[in-house]
Amino acid sequence: MRFRTLILVLVISLIISVIGLLVFVFEGRFGGRGRPMGVEVPRSLWLVLFVVPLVIVVAVFGYALVFPELSKDKLEEKPSSVPTVEDGEPALDAVLRVLNNDERKVIETLVAEGGTMLQKDIRWKTGLSRVKTHRILFRLAKRGIVSAEKYYNTNKITLANWLTKEKKKP
Repeated sequence: MRFRTLILVLVISLIISVIGLLVFVFEGRFGGRGRPMGVEVPRSLWLVLFVVPLVIVVAVFGYALVFPELSKDKLEEKPSSVPTVEDGEPALDAVLRVLNNDERKVIETLVAEGGTMLQKDIRWKTGLSRVKTHRILFRLAKRGIVSAEKYYNTNKITLANWLTKEKKKP
């Protein structure tokens, strides 16, 4: 989305800049004709039409270099290894210890419902607002605790496999 917007700004700025340059160079007389109806347009106006869009183009390129767009691959990274828990403690208990109250409430609701729920159902069961539920689930997905999959006009939220597996005792 952001990439398309930047490209659109670049194209429009370059078109305006080229038009401004052409008019500046030919002083408004294309095809050998003079200025229509004796209207005198200062050359500085056409120079501004050339320089300002070029400054915009440089600024957009600088912005794109300084703030590169995040790729979907970076956001969808899964944890490279399953966390280990000492003393036979289940991974779910260890994760619940480090979550804040709202995140814990969401995870406990997911566990109670079997590990998979729709986002809108999580919202109603936890009593959280729509935006707060979305933000919590986004943070949990970023950490690899849950995964989200589009499901009509909501998301299907699934608890990570490594949390639901119980550690077998020897």
